[in-house]
Amino acid sequence: MLLAATSATASPHRAPVQITQPAPFLTLDATAEAWQHSLGSDLRDWQLLDAQGRRVPFALLPDELLTMPERELKLAALPPAPVAASAPRHRLPAGWLLDLGEPAQWPAEPRQLRLRWPTDAAAFQAGYRLETSPDLQAWQVLGTGQLLGLRTTDGAPLAQPLVTLPGRPQRYLRLVWDDATRAVQPEAATLLAQPAGAAPQQLVRSSPLPAQDADGGWVIPLGGPQPLLSLTLAGTQGTWILPVQVQTRSSAKAPWQTVARSVFYRVDRGDAPADAAPALPLNVGASELRLLPPRGTALPPADSLRLDWAVRVTRLVWAAQGEPPFSLQVGAAAPETGPHSLAEVVPDWQREQARLGRAQLGAFTPQAMPAAEPALPPRRLLLWAVLGVGVVLLAAVTWRLWRQGPTQPST
Repeated sequence: MLLAATSATASPHRAPVQITQPAPFLTLDATAEAWQHSLGSDLRDWQLLDAQGRRVPFALLPDELLTMPERELKLAALPPAPVAASAPRHRLPAGWLLDLGEPAQWPAEPRQLRLRWPTDAAAFQAGYRLETSPDLQAWQVLGTGQLLGLRTTDGAPLAQPLVTLPGRPQRYLRLVWDDATRAVQPEAATLLAQPAGAAPQQLVRSSPLPAQDADGGWVIPLGGPQPLLSLTLAGTQGTWILPVQVQTRSSAKAPWQTVARSVFYRVDRGDAPADAAPALPLNVGASELRLLPPRGTALPPADSLRLDWAVRVTRLVWAAQGEPPFSLQVGAAAPETGPHSLAEVVPDWQREQARLGRAQLGAFTPQAMPAAEPALPPRRLLLWAVLGVGVVLLAAVTWRLWRQGPTQPST
């Protein structure tokens, strides 16, 4: 007898889609609940269905903010800071001057600076003060921070090269070292910007750090596979510097994968706001996140640490075709499921993007899996079963005759 085998699959969940602003093409923002039932961050198991259960093609809405435009800046050394006559003299620059250009001509809004220094530079930890001016005369303090260039025990580089630009700076920036003798001599600076007038399409979530696992790491479940954009380790007490490995995995049974090495810090300034490390940019999908500090490192109090992470808001665009009401189903991958290319869904995107309608996602409910159909028609299954039984019987007779051996002739 032959048995039909079926593969176990996850139970899908479905949510109603309500059109709130009718138009030929509609947008739909996925909720955090959608990710809790999804099989992966690539949306391969997502299906947009009409009232008859027919698939409606959809695409991901373009998000220009995932990659910030970059522009190289020239570095000009500031004169060495004056020192007392009894102090040892040195000719190290007190800091660096950068020209962002006329603000009216900026193609995008400045958000961060990324410094680069020689790979063979000595390990350093340097505090700085960031100032801005429209005319090189009147300077205004933007903030303070730390730059770090360290190495792990196995010699791998571990750096924090980002300078956050809080608020909107003026044309000129001045980065002044707290102590030039402990700083690095950068060889290049890159400006990271964001398109003017655009709001980041992201959702920020937060969680206190749990107890450490057997390996000494902090594991944070994200509630399903999600597309991570950045993360920040924040604290409320004291001064600390904490190098960590950032690891992710797709499920509780999957192995951990190291996706970044970074240094988070908090420098207590007394009455002034504490310096904190800028957000670590990422672009990975994960269901769980782990921060793994080096073994034996003196750690700040666990109840004073908090992890903040930003998740990309997934926005779908689709044509209002098919029979309403519509629904979104996640958790059951099949051929032809998942997003299509934008050109397949919206042929003239440049024209249609200014007049898109909107839809809203409701609550998800579990769906019963349809009964699996037999791989072959019943009559053909019966024929193959009979043939299989015949082959087994023939093999049994042959084996029995072989065991009896040849018949001895009588004399």
